[in-house]
Amino acid sequence: MTAKILLQANNNIKFTTEACILKTVESYGAIIAFSFRNGGCSSGPYESLNFSSAYGDKRTCVTRNLRIFSDHLGIESSQIITLNQEHGDTIVIVDQIPGTTLAGDAIIAVNSGLYPSIKTADCLPILIIDPVKKISAAIHAGWRGTVLRITRKVVLTLVNDFKCNYESIIVALGPAIGLCCYEVDQTVLKPLFSEIPWAEKFTAQADTDPQQFLTKRRLDLVAINHQELINLGIFPENIHVVKMCTSCNRDKLFSYRRDGVISGRNIAVTGFRPVGV
Repeated sequence: MTAKILLQANNNIKFTTEACILKTVESYGAIIAFSFRNGGCSSGPYESLNFSSAYGDKRTCVTRNLRIFSDHLGIESSQIITLNQEHGDTIVIVDQIPGTTLAGDAIIAVNSGLYPSIKTADCLPILIIDPVKKISAAIHAGWRGTVLRITRKVVLTLVNDFKCNYESIIVALGPAIGLCCYEVDQTVLKPLFSEIPWAEKFTAQADTDPQQFLTKRRLDLVAINHQELINLGIFPENIHVVKMCTSCNRDKLFSYRRDGVISGRNIAVTGFRPVGV
């Protein structure tokens, strides 16, 4: 399959060897960045800017890769907060660097100088900032998290618990497996349609089983989560989408569906720089 890179028709997104960066938030002292797989030190199936040692890569390489990426963003790698991701809907709230790795699938950071991150290899990374409150969040939205409405839950937490305003919230949806490549069966479709009936309009006929539309379909995770944000009241102009399929873009992104478990992981990072930095 040929590489597919379809970006929003605007100048808000810039590309480097290592990352896709949302420029529009830089004026707020914020970072929103999604990694590419180039520019790191890992080798083999993890080549080269891989961010997980859980699937066979050397921990020393992953640590070095995190430093390479953080240097590229102009922040300290020790300030990047990661999670033991569970494919659930647990939201972790932090006001300082945690002493241990926490478990969950979303991080909300309430102070500057903290950089929530999410690691993915097909699932959708969603990064959120509120420039008024200086609060940032990172969400891991695979199909399970989408069924559990994790995106909705994070936004409602920001609004209800931290008094963020819908009109102030800026969101970026990063690279994920696209409608072109993400074929699923009733294991996914049944709970998805049960919890989010309107999600059915973001499916398409499966390539491998076109005669059985009810049992197998292609799914657009990005579009479902985008619609979730719109339904909540996030302004459309404040939602930025990097329309890049992880499975199609072998030269830029890692993909579980394409390569299997023994592959690298991408990272998505957000947060606010400390005042004066």
